[in-house]
Amino acid sequence: MGIGARNPRYEVVFFDLYGTLIDIRTDEQSEAAWQALYDCVTELGAQYESVDVMRDQFEKLEAREMVHQADRAIVRNGWDEFDILPVYRSLLMNRSEEAEKKLALPQAALKAAWAFRQGSTSLFRLYPGALDMIEQLQDAGMVVALLSNAQACYTRPELEETGLASVLDDVIISSEEKIRKPARDLYMLALDREFVTAKHALMVGNDERNDIIGANSAGLDAAYFRTEISPADDPDVSAHAVCSFTGADYDGLLKFVLDA
Repeated sequence: MGIGARNPRYEVVFFDLYGTLIDIRTDEQSEAAWQALYDCVTELGAQYESVDVMRDQFEKLEAREMVHQADRAIVRNGWDEFDILPVYRSLLMNRSEEAEKKLALPQAALKAAWAFRQGSTSLFRLYPGALDMIEQLQDAGMVVALLSNAQACYTRPELEETGLASVLDDVIISSEEKIRKPARDLYMLALDREFVTAKHALMVGNDERNDIIGANSAGLDAAYFRTEISPADDPDVSAHAVCSFTGADYDGLLKFVLDA
């Protein structure tokens, strides 16, 4: 459908990730998440008396790191983004030299973060047709990039696991950029990264404030998916979007974009 469209409506399509390309349910307060982290840090050579002692230390380190990063924030408008990976590094600082020789701290921190993410996740799947939809947009000559509010230490392994990493043309993650949607500056950064002007770019997402109104603030059109994990008070149809769909309706999106 639509692959033969000669003049697609846009040059670049940006996608949100969770609730737009991936369906996910996580609970970072669950016992399973903290037990998984405890088991992993123990295996990596860090010593904590119990899960509760480790969790208490993690939360103290997180609070300290949040203050530290806020002091160095590049934006002061409330949309600076926290990167959680340094907290995992700090949690592992009491490892032995022997453990460090087996696996260096940067890699150990990534392993611990991924263990926690897996332990906190109860549902994780690509929405049906996501990869095919991306390839159809690319076949029509468009650049397809991710623009996600996320923690890279959780998200990059998930992109690999789902096959998204190998099909997306670019990946922009808030924790790596130190700024998050709906900040206009993040959208401007994304436009610069893809060498495109706002009128030739579309944002697709499931969060009206972050993905639709945020994109509009930088001059981009936006398409709205009302999915199960959209914010509870989001509308069924967004007055700020050029098109709205119930669920991750890729056929509807392709028709809008390609049948220009």
